[in-house]
Amino acid sequence: MGDKIRKALYNADGTLNRGTIVGLVSALLLLAQQIAEIFGLDLTGQMSAVQDCVNTVLTILTVLGVMSVPKGGESSDGKNQ
Repeated sequence: MGDKIRKALYNADGTLNRGTIVGLVSALLLLAQQIAEIFGLDLTGQMSAVQDCVNTVLTILTVLGVMSVPKGGESSDGKNQ
């Protein structure tokens, strides 16, 4: 199971698969909101601020080269941008 997760998170060239990372972060934010609703908390306004922070962190990781678009302009799903 760990190998499948690793393959989903990384491209063949060893870079992080940014599409998967962004999708995973979005799904985790949605999960957090749903769990909060179970306990009677309304995070609708705060979730926008959290998403903005996550987007900033992902941008910083991209600038640092931790997350990157593979050379040649191809996205992680193999389609040209």
